[in-house]
Amino acid sequence: MSLQLGERKVVLFPRFVTEEQGRIVYQRDMSADGNFIGWMPYIVKSWALSNDKRNFKDYAVANGLRVTASWSEGPALAPDYIVKPAVGSFGEGIRGPFGPLAPLDPTVALAEGEFFEQFIRGRSAKAWFWNGQPVALEVLNPPTIAGDGRRSLREIAAQPRGNFDVALNLDDSVQILAWQGVDLDSVLPAGTEVVLDYRYMTPYDRVTVANRNVWPSVAPEIAGQFSYAGQLLYRGIDAAVQRNSVFTLDAVIDAEDRVWLLEMNSHPMIHPSVYPHMLASVFDDEGQADMHMLSDQQAVASPLSSGPPA
Repeated sequence: MSLQLGERKVVLFPRFVTEEQGRIVYQRDMSADGNFIGWMPYIVKSWALSNDKRNFKDYAVANGLRVTASWSEGPALAPDYIVKPAVGSFGEGIRGPFGPLAPLDPTVALAEGEFFEQFIRGRSAKAWFWNGQPVALEVLNPPTIAGDGRRSLREIAAQPRGNFDVALNLDDSVQILAWQGVDLDSVLPAGTEVVLDYRYMTPYDRVTVANRNVWPSVAPEIAGQFSYAGQLLYRGIDAAVQRNSVFTLDAVIDAEDRVWLLEMNSHPMIHPSVYPHMLASVFDDEGQADMHMLSDQQAVASPLSSGPPA
């Protein structure tokens, strides 16, 4: 797709995701089962901090940013943790959380490229950045289920509460329920809630068309942490691909509004709130390029004399 503003013209490329062999992957071309995830002024960009989560953590720690602890050997650095692959998106390959009430089988070794990561309970957050500046932020409360003192969690989940509700399958929540000391057949006191998932995307999410961007109204304490992190991480992007780039930061916001950074993504779904900043930037760069070209043409057409004035 091309957009034109006066004499300035920019080309935007569509992006899609699809499922291949049980994995969600990005693709450039539309297919019958692909999902559109936005327009970009470039086909693809990547850099070290987004290619490997361990690179991201090392850079963040070196620059004083708050990240969850991680390790691959030796004693655990936190009582609660998950197992995460160093490469991948969409929460794929993550296992846990594990903790005192639901320990990891000690005989199970980490697979190649996996590491342990401290688990922080809180709200999942995803922030979008354009040229290092935050332009959108979604903060989501984890899905929960409440006991009623009579039925098991399995029974409550299987019974829709109204015309707009759906039955839930809690099989994906077995581990996080165990981490909280309960199981599918537990009968909880009325009003007692347990968390069903901790990821940004969960099986319990409802389809929504609402704009969930809370950046304009988020608490200053939270906004400041994302703004500071975005500028530092932008400096860590390779110079060749740094200008006019989008990235996201996944994070957890705890009960004290502390932002714990998790990872950086250079191939995200494009939030609608990104486009005004994206288009302003690429059109401005196009205009600057036109001005330089015109200046060069004028210099060639009217070369300066090297001799003294007549």
